Amino acid sequence: MENFRDWQDSGRCYTRKKFMSLFPNAELLGACDEVVIYDSGHYIQGLFGGSYYFSNTNRSNNIEEVEKNLFLEKVMQKID
Repeated sequence: MENFRDWQDSGRCYTRKKFMSLFPNAELLGACDEVVIYDSGHYIQGLFGGSYYFSNTNRSNNIEEVEKNLFLEKVMQKID
């Protein structure tokens, strides 16, 4: 079973431009300027102003909070 820290450590940060060159069909918010993508294929958008976004209900100024929620909501659900 994958644990949170291993999953978190798999995150790779890209500029918006680089991310879109790798994943041209991805949908990003207009305020997104960087993206962290994880081995699970999920990604978190870093927004201008310092907040992080995964969904309308998972957004925070603290990336670890968004990561924990994403891990519990999506990654662990896929494992079960």
